[in-house]
Amino acid sequence: MAPEPKTIEFTCTVNSAAQARELDAAWREIVSGRKLPRTSALNYDMDTVMKRAQIALETIETSIRNHPGTGQARRLVCFLAGVYNGEDYPFDLTDLRGLDTELATACLDYLNYDRLGKIEVHKHLSNGARELHTWIKHYDLEPGRR
Repeated sequence: MAPEPKTIEFTCTVNSAAQARELDAAWREIVSGRKLPRTSALNYDMDTVMKRAQIALETIETSIRNHPGTGQARRLVCFLAGVYNGEDYPFDLTDLRGLDTELATACLDYLNYDRLGKIEVHKHLSNGARELHTWIKHYDLEPGRR
């Protein structure tokens, strides 16, 4: 005769609703024995997405200001221009490979927020659209030309 299954009880405290959803999804995977499709907590926790985007944009702006004329600064300006108006300033995602890890991650963190379409990038920049247009001009970016 097979042994009777044991009952296990535990209590767990999480810090956010996103973590609770992640824990629930992980628990369901364990209990069912099969991998269930799920999305990371960042897709659920809007506060986290927004905070990471703000930090990311500050990192991008600081790098452009502190290292003008470098290849990384140009790529970052191209990225911002593409987010601002991708039709006029197309951005080749392979250009992210030319950035150091911190800057590439910053671009991806901002893009994760921008995909939600809440507010245009130039409204988040510390000096608004004016500085973005200055950078676009400084790096000779013309609509439709890379």
